[in-house]
Amino acid sequence: MRDLHVEEIHCKTILNRSTMPFAEYTLNAYLGCAFGCSYCYVPVMRQRRGQCDEMKWGRWVQVKVNAPDVLRRQMLDIPMEARISIGTATDSWQPLEKKYGIARRILEELAYYPNHVGIVTRSPLLIRDIDVLKRMEDVSVGVSLPTFDDRIRRIFEPDAPAIAGRINLIKRLVDAGIKVTLFWCPILNGVMDKRDAVRDYLERAAKLDVSKLIWQSLNYLEGIMPQHLQLIDKNRAALPFEHSDTLTKDELASEIAFWCKRFGLATA
Repeated sequence: MRDLHVEEIHCKTILNRSTMPFAEYTLNAYLGCAFGCSYCYVPVMRQRRGQCDEMKWGRWVQVKVNAPDVLRRQMLDIPMEARISIGTATDSWQPLEKKYGIARRILEELAYYPNHVGIVTRSPLLIRDIDVLKRMEDVSVGVSLPTFDDRIRRIFEPDAPAIAGRINLIKRLVDAGIKVTLFWCPILNGVMDKRDAVRDYLERAAKLDVSKLIWQSLNYLEGIMPQHLQLIDKNRAALPFEHSDTLTKDELASEIAFWCKRFGLATA
């Protein structure tokens, strides 16, 4: 695997209390992420916490090899109504999952419980685990898809799965009866926050039969925006929407609401 430092570790806990509105607990099978998307907020959060990484984000991963065993113990003390979110700080179906299978074993443990499990991923590898998802009492999957254009994907997340693979993941999940949310997160500043880009994205999204759409603009701008603007400047010729006018935040929200209503696409 290209320029990736892999370390196997033993964790003391795998479920962590959350203050986020959508879950009481978060769960991440790995630390670090091989996808290393340019707009990822996690390295900025780590810096704010004083966690200084020796290697660039996207070039190191720590594998929590004992995570399923730790989860089995922790679940004995977790209320049945508590919601669990997988994928808030890394993608648990990143390439190393093919070798370790930790995320799959985690799902197998969670399948014994009625707790709601929400997954966020951009990896078609989750198709492998649809059989486990179908056994779970209350599960939903959010698929991250910032663009339908693979040219844009190659600029801002070159090591993440191709767009075609993610669309196939969505279709396979929907066909299996799994609740799917499309995560248009982030809407890439200066690229996808254009009128023609919004209409194009939402028209394509509506054809996927997802349960709903969640959208969000780029976060932690002070830490992410300089690199983001450099990528735009370097790749202007390959950006299909970059030359049209950028919408303000209010205009963007209005445009999204208009086309979601027009295309019959539910939003959160």
